[in-house]
Amino acid sequence: MSVPLERQKKILTVLEKKDYAEVSYLSQTFNVSEMTIRRDLEKLEKEGELIRVLGGAKLSTKKVYEGTVDERLSTNLKEKRLIASVAVSLIENGDVIAFDASTSALEVSKQLKGFESLTVVTNNISIAIELASEKGITVILLGGYVRGKSLSTIGGSLAQYLQSINIDKCFISSKAISFEEGLTDATIDEGEAKQAMIRKSNQVIVLADHTKLDTVAFFQICPSSSIHTIITDNPDNPTKAQFECIQQFKHSGTMIHLAN
Repeated sequence: MSVPLERQKKILTVLEKKDYAEVSYLSQTFNVSEMTIRRDLEKLEKEGELIRVLGGAKLSTKKVYEGTVDERLSTNLKEKRLIASVAVSLIENGDVIAFDASTSALEVSKQLKGFESLTVVTNNISIAIELASEKGITVILLGGYVRGKSLSTIGGSLAQYLQSINIDKCFISSKAISFEEGLTDATIDEGEAKQAMIRKSNQVIVLADHTKLDTVAFFQICPSSSIHTIITDNPDNPTKAQFECIQQFKHSGTMIHLAN
């Protein structure tokens, strides 16, 4: 395999892990000029492998696989349940809390028992069903278009409805989180729904298992400075990058909870 072909194959591997990468990042990674990277990206775009966007590239939409709700629920399930138990401990009677359409948030909702007065705002249809008959919990399901992949509601009407709601704590998950890029996701529609919740929340609490640490996806939901708390699991052997990611957030003043 020629050197350019080998490098182009590795570029696709990088994009599979990060979803989005800047030209400057790829240039440094492969120790070639930015012009060389741009030629690589142009060739790969013509072949339908990726899409060039401002300053970089992301995988072609047809290449990105988004699992069903059931598939995502079963991924890192033990870690999600541990994270959920910590999240519940941060919720108090009288709180108005928001949940996004993530399966991590759904796990938190399954552990919401025994509250006397709680208001849950969500675009997650599964959460609304889970809590519909729970005494002491008022559920507000945000309206919008139904997105079948995540069983969620999305669209401009969701943000309009949220304008009249003040949220104490917003529990958000996503595909990736890094100190440099903050919270990022692969889907713009879902990302915009998360942004709408964050804008109306006093506290932003991110639910992220260790596999999401120090990774970057295509669409930025919010910068690191907007994140008040991160709840993650505590793996036996975290990578150096995962450890450093948590340390960077700690040093910036973000509250870190490690679920054991």
